Amino acid sequence: MVLKLKLFHTKKNHKMRMTLKHLFVILLTVGSISNTIAQNESNENASSQKTIDSLQVRIFNLNNLIEDRSYTRIPNKDFENIIDNKIQSTLRETIKWWLFVIAAVISLGGLWIHKYAKSYLQNIVERNVNQLRKENEETITRISFKYFSSAIDSLLDFKMEIITKKKHKVEEAVVDDLQSYLNEESTVITKQKKADIIDTIMTCYYKNDYTDKIKKMIDLIKKYEEKLTLAPTTYANAAIAFLDRYEMYGTKDYLTSAISNCDKSITALPDYGLAFAVKIELYLMAISKAFDDTEKKHFENELLKVFKDIDNNSSTYLCKEIIDRFEIDRNSFIKPYLDQLYAQYPEKMGQIEKRIPPVSENKELPHSV
Repeated sequence: MVLKLKLFHTKKNHKMRMTLKHLFVILLTVGSISNTIAQNESNENASSQKTIDSLQVRIFNLNNLIEDRSYTRIPNKDFENIIDNKIQSTLRETIKWWLFVIAAVISLGGLWIHKYAKSYLQNIVERNVNQLRKENEETITRISFKYFSSAIDSLLDFKMEIITKKKHKVEEAVVDDLQSYLNEESTVITKQKKADIIDTIMTCYYKNDYTDKIKKMIDLIKKYEEKLTLAPTTYANAAIAFLDRYEMYGTKDYLTSAISNCDKSITALPDYGLAFAVKIELYLMAISKAFDDTEKKHFENELLKVFKDIDNNSSTYLCKEIIDRFEIDRNSFIKPYLDQLYAQYPEKMGQIEKRIPPVSENKELPHSV
């Protein structure tokens, strides 16, 4: 019992001590808050006092300035007018300055634009002038070429006409003069005109006894046969020149060249009797000059092909031209070959002669040499 009483008193004392501690903490907290509030009030009072002191100093300074006449009291309207004038004056100065700057920029820009425009226009003018000059030069050249070419053509036609009227019986100097136009590399003389010149020269060589005329004919044809398309008569005359060399030297190269020129002549003019006649004479020579029977047989077959080509050709001029050529060649070294022709091929020659029109129907042959 005594123990329970002691425990009861002990618990009661503990509760009282805890209550006193709580009261003490509360009192400290309240005191701290009171001190903070008092301190803030003191600081606010000090700050207010400083503000008041500052305002009093500024008022004092303003009074001194007024007393020193640093400011003049004027009516509000006058004050506004002065301000307006000041603003306007400042604005005018500012505008003047900017106008000067703009004028300077425009002036500099104008100089640059003027320089650029002048250069641009000058380039355009020069380009147009050069274009006009080029066009005019081309026009002048074209017109000059046209009239010069026409004049040269007329001159050459006149020269060849004179030679033709003389039946190609002219001095060799005349031929040399005509041949000098072939050496011109200018395009003034057309290829066709050059071919006409060569044909005239070859006929002159054929009909005249110039020195080394056969060699000159061969040289001329070799020089231009690959460059130009020549006339049928030119190829035929070339074949005659090669025939002469083949008869003299017996070289097969001459025979081949002669046959080739006959073929070119016939290709250009299929009923050209002179080319057929020369081809027959060439194969007659080849038969007589054959190395052996095999070669002889080959040339005999080629001759028969020529007769067949004549049979297949229905031209009324062909056979007359062939016979006329043979009559001319009977007065030359070819006579033995022609005698052999009529002796070995009488039937073939009879067929050719039968196709010759009656004398009343004969007209001037259109493509005799």
